[in-house]
Amino acid sequence: MSKSIKALCLLAASVVTSWAMAEETQTMQQVHYQCERGVSVPVTYFNTDAGDSYAVVQIEGQQIPMQVETSASGARYVSTDAERGYIWHSKSDYGVLSWQAKDAAESAQDVIILRDCTVAKEGWLQQLKNL
Repeated sequence: MSKSIKALCLLAASVVTSWAMAEETQTMQQVHYQCERGVSVPVTYFNTDAGDSYAVVQIEGQQIPMQVETSASGARYVSTDAERGYIWHSKSDYGVLSWQAKDAAESAQDVIILRDCTVAKEGWLQQLKNL
């Protein structure tokens, strides 16, 4: 388990290498969410000196790179890949994973995939510290 977590962290960091090269990464934070139905969602957040924010969400065996988009409340990240309609909306210690088809109208509703995601307790953070 520890090796897979370490591999996940390394992979997440490598996904954003092109962003980090273009803009100095100021902060990186790894957060593990527990969602409904017992689904775990690891998310790595990156903030740059230029003020840009990114996230890499691991879901359904995929690493989904996202960038922040304007939101009325919290932070709304959308997939950087136009073929993937994933949206991660986080606020405080909570998150929601949604999907919107690439050809959907601007006013189309997002389809919620996972809700009730909350930051996992200290056990996850301790695992990361032990890597």
